[in-house]
Amino acid sequence: MAAESASPSTAPETSHFLGLAKQTLVYGLSGVAIQAVGVITLPIYGHLFSQAEFGLLELATVLTAVALALIDAGFSSAAQRSFYDYTDEEREQRRAVIFTAIAFTSCLAAMVTLILLLAHNGVSDWLFGGHGTGLVVAVAISLPLINVANFLRETMRLRFRAWHYVASSALASVVAAGVGVVAVVVFDRGVTGVFIGLIVGNALAAAYGAAVVHSDLGRHFSRPELRKMLHYGLPLVPAGLALWALALVDRIMLNKLGSLQDVGQYAVANRISNVLLLAVTGFVLAFGPYVFAMYSEDRALELQVRGKTLTYLVVCLCVAGLTLTLFAKEVIELVAPGFDDAYKAVGLLTLSVVAFGVSTVVMAGISIMRRTKVLAVLAVGAAALNIGLNFALIPPFGMLGAAVATAVAYVALTLVHYRVAQHYYATPYEPGRVVTAIALATGFGVLGVVPLGPTAVAVVIKLFALGAFVLLLRVFRVVDPDEVARVRSLLGGLARLRAAQA
Repeated sequence: MAAESASPSTAPETSHFLGLAKQTLVYGLSGVAIQAVGVITLPIYGHLFSQAEFGLLELATVLTAVALALIDAGFSSAAQRSFYDYTDEEREQRRAVIFTAIAFTSCLAAMVTLILLLAHNGVSDWLFGGHGTGLVVAVAISLPLINVANFLRETMRLRFRAWHYVASSALASVVAAGVGVVAVVVFDRGVTGVFIGLIVGNALAAAYGAAVVHSDLGRHFSRPELRKMLHYGLPLVPAGLALWALALVDRIMLNKLGSLQDVGQYAVANRISNVLLLAVTGFVLAFGPYVFAMYSEDRALELQVRGKTLTYLVVCLCVAGLTLTLFAKEVIELVAPGFDDAYKAVGLLTLSVVAFGVSTVVMAGISIMRRTKVLAVLAVGAAALNIGLNFALIPPFGMLGAAVATAVAYVALTLVHYRVAQHYYATPYEPGRVVTAIALATGFGVLGVVPLGPTAVAVVIKLFALGAFVLLLRVFRVVDPDEVARVRSLLGGLARLRAAQA
């Protein structure tokens, strides 16, 4: 009788895991244009750019991220939340939400671009030491195109058009990488050439996105929807800027308290850890719509799925993150041999990415309850902690001090997100398993920075360490036999889905 009563809930839960896993794989493959460009082109730029030039590239990336956070104004999240206020039958209301969000953020993009163009000399002097006037102009021109391409992809995501999302992302990233490399190698445009590639790639992606989602855009600007999205999204602006500070202000502080060479080394370490961030971002892109859709249909099921999702996510991130941490030195020696100290920061930055992934899941309860002001307060607190730690740790420890500050701030933010979200909307997570997996991965990750002898010996030791970590996940019952069987079933279901689609 118990088995009969359990089966109805198990089937929908499993189907949602299958759908979420499938969407995550799709988005993870090609869902983040800028990070993908950074990873793909690292071997090329690592050989072409000096440490100082790589530092300029990283600072220009920071400028882009800050500007895009202001332009977004929290509307990516607000539009998603408002979109699911309506059903599939209320098509015009959904179209009005999307059009209003794109129109409003496009106006903001035009304003920010104009400001940067008018103040490009001053921005260049302050941020780049006077070495990047043309770089500021290229960043400014790229902003409206990146914003429109991103928002059109958001529309594809809301409509669960994952493969069109893939095509748009691939178009942007491949073209950006190709044009950027040509601009740098053939036309000697230096770091500015990278942003020329982004301009061309995102222009094509925006054109493709408009062709795909034109029927979802509508033509009606809705002031009521704008007010609703402003109410939801504006508190996310300080949250977004604080999260920017949490993720990127260390580069600026490292430049001011250290040197451009330090920023260059740190940039390469970030490129390695960004391999894991690609996977996390793919998950985040898939997770948001699934959470809101499940919440609107079956709240009990949403809680059950989200609770178990956290455990699965952490195990996957820890295995991948530990692999990157252990072999970062060997990878950097191959793709960027002039950045021989960068590997020392990879483990700490990877821990930050894992914490970010955990935070994305546990904070969902706050978003569901529309407590976005709380998210802003928590993000500002974490950013303040990060800035304070950077002031304290960068002067004596340089790049490693910045990495420690980032890791501590992200872990602290994740813990606070968990406590606050559980207060507003309690979810049956498995904190013991999550903490055990992260602690084991952190312990084994130390082997990535300590001397282990010749490369061949070091690689063997690291492979054994990776195997021991996986074994200890079973010993400590982070993953028990039932979980392994469940994962195999999910993977088998994914394989059948892909075979059926083919």
